[in-house]
Amino acid sequence: MKIIRDALPDNIIKLCNDDIDSKIHKRVWGTNVSWQDDLYDGIAGSCLSASLSSSCLLSVRSKLRVHLPEWNNTQYSYHFWMRHAGINWHDDSNHIFGATLYLNEWQKEWGGLFLWEDKDLHCICPEKGMLVVNDIRQPHSVTPVTIRAPYGRKSIQIFGIDKVR
Repeated sequence: MKIIRDALPDNIIKLCNDDIDSKIHKRVWGTNVSWQDDLYDGIAGSCLSASLSSSCLLSVRSKLRVHLPEWNNTQYSYHFWMRHAGINWHDDSNHIFGATLYLNEWQKEWGGLFLWEDKDLHCICPEKGMLVVNDIRQPHSVTPVTIRAPYGRKSIQIFGIDKVR
C-alpha cells in the first residue's frame, strides 16, 4: 500500500469539497447497494457515490497522475460515507489498481478507518489530502463510521480499468 500525504493542494481539495456540497441535495447520488453484496454485508450505513464535475476531474487527474500507475481508462467518483457506512475486506482484484483520496479532516474516534493487511495488519486514520494507492491487490477494508461523526467522510475513489499497452 502506498500512502502519499499532501497529494493535492488545498485549493483543489476546496474545489472538490465545494463540488460535493453543491450536489448534496441533488438527485445525482448512487449508493453502495450497487457494490457486490459481500462488500457491505453486515454494514448498516450507506456510502453515497457521485461523479466529479469536469473542472474537478481535470484538476485532480492532472495533479495525481504522478502518483498513480500508468493507465488508459479510470473511474473517478466522490464517496460520501454516512454514519454506519463501511466496507468489508476485499482486494480490488477486478481493477488494475484502486486509490482513495481523502478530502476532509477526520478523527479516529469517528471510525471510517482504513485497514490493510500484508504480513501485518495496518490501520490509518484518513487525513485531508492523503492518497492511498493499492496497486498490488492487498486486502483492505474501512471500519464503519460511528454515530459520533459530526459529518460525513468525503473521498474520491479512483479505479484503473486498463493497463497502458
